Amino acid sequence: MQAFGLRRSRYRGLAKTRLQHHFTGAAINLARIDAWLTGKSLARTRVSPFAALRPAG
Repeated sequence: MQAFGLRRSRYRGLAKTRLQHHFTGAAINLARIDAWLTGKSLARTRVSPFAALRPAG
């Protein structure tokens, strides 16, 4: 998830980078728990071209 800044490490050294990844993982899990409890989706779901042909209803 690029929104949490997991692409690049902010720190030098393996121990600090590992700690940053642990905190980032915890933040992602908290965001997922919040979305689950409030009932909102984290991202829009992709609709296939075939499913888009289906009539509404």
